[in-house]
Amino acid sequence: MAAFYQDSRRRTLFNKEANRFGQCSDATTCAVGVLEWSPGYPREAGEIIESNAQALRSRAQPRVQIVLAPLDLAHHTNGAGIQCLYDHFAVPSDFISQRLEGVTHSFSAVRDGSSYHSYFHFLCKNVTISSVDGRSPGIADPRGAVLSQGDWTWIRTSVFMRWDNCDDKDKAAVSLVIFSASPEMRDRCQRLWQTDLSTVLVDPFSFFVICLDELWLQAQSVVRGVSDVFSQMERTALDLAVSSTDSGSDGRHDFVGLHNIAKHIIYLKESSEAALMTISHLEAFHRELLKRPPQEQDAMPTMHMTSQMLAQKAVQFEVWKLRMTSLEKRMQNIINLSFNVVTQHDSHVLKNDSKSMKAIATVTMLFLPLATIASKAEVCTQSFRDRPYAVLVAFILSHAAWQPQGNATNKASAAVA
Repeated sequence: MAAFYQDSRRRTLFNKEANRFGQCSDATTCAVGVLEWSPGYPREAGEIIESNAQALRSRAQPRVQIVLAPLDLAHHTNGAGIQCLYDHFAVPSDFISQRLEGVTHSFSAVRDGSSYHSYFHFLCKNVTISSVDGRSPGIADPRGAVLSQGDWTWIRTSVFMRWDNCDDKDKAAVSLVIFSASPEMRDRCQRLWQTDLSTVLVDPFSFFVICLDELWLQAQSVVRGVSDVFSQMERTALDLAVSSTDSGSDGRHDFVGLHNIAKHIIYLKESSEAALMTISHLEAFHRELLKRPPQEQDAMPTMHMTSQMLAQKAVQFEVWKLRMTSLEKRMQNIINLSFNVVTQHDSHVLKNDSKSMKAIATVTMLFLPLATIASKAEVCTQSFRDRPYAVLVAFILSHAAWQPQGNATNKASAAVA
């Protein structure tokens, strides 16, 4: 019945996108790691079997299988192998569509006959912390980005699970495909083989608890890195604020770095909220699973344990969200402080400029009248140069202009006489 809702165009679109920059390589070049278990397997047999997407189709189906696959991006490098995995595990078209769109949050769990298929996508901002020659830690894109505190890498992981013959625990089979598993998650999956995996056949959603726990740990390392870098920038901004009145301080702030850190915090907060939504939907679906027929009551303890662990993961992701909310508010405070410090520094510069302009105006007021008189005298001298007798008249008149009014009148009358 689920086939009614599938859209084959999603696979066509994925294939078209994968071949956009070159022809897809063969599925045999898509390397995958495989972990398999069936009743009677020795616990020490939990070794990762290196295989490829094409060879995986010819392997016998074990009761429990974990496939560690590369990132399912539509790229020509592994495009054919990823599509081979999609076909082998009957991955629904919605999973492919959400991968193409790069969604932050997604969860689905659908029953089709005696089988369940369920999945979720995880997208989180990644940062690479670097510290050279004992300097303060900073963020640097491993691909060579030059902007301060810039990093354009992401943590992308998709988890797909099939639960066949779910109504009969003696025939049930579980397949888990993890796209782009971190080294820590690969190691965690391998260590699961040291435990009793028969519980997975009763409630395979316990696998999701393990995956969410590892993704939370991976995200926390990113959060700690961003927090350390931000703390150093916060200290620098406060030091500049203290020394802003010092004449030697130029009030410079790394606004590009502040912007990139703020952007990382926004992305991380979005990822925490998306993960909480995923867990919320998973918990709601798992509560429905608890309402099973009476013949499945022997599975209730295992399922109740899974529900409790899901609630615990939700608390962990809430802690992540609270930390990001705190960092976001601190970042806003530092941005406001930096702008105020720059404004204060600029006001000091303007104040010094105004003092210089006042000195220039004072000098101008003193010398401008003298310059005017000198220019007038120069004009008179040039006018009388052709009439020598006029120089004497000009001298008498100019001399009279600087005398009191009465004396000037008498002397002018005497000169006329």
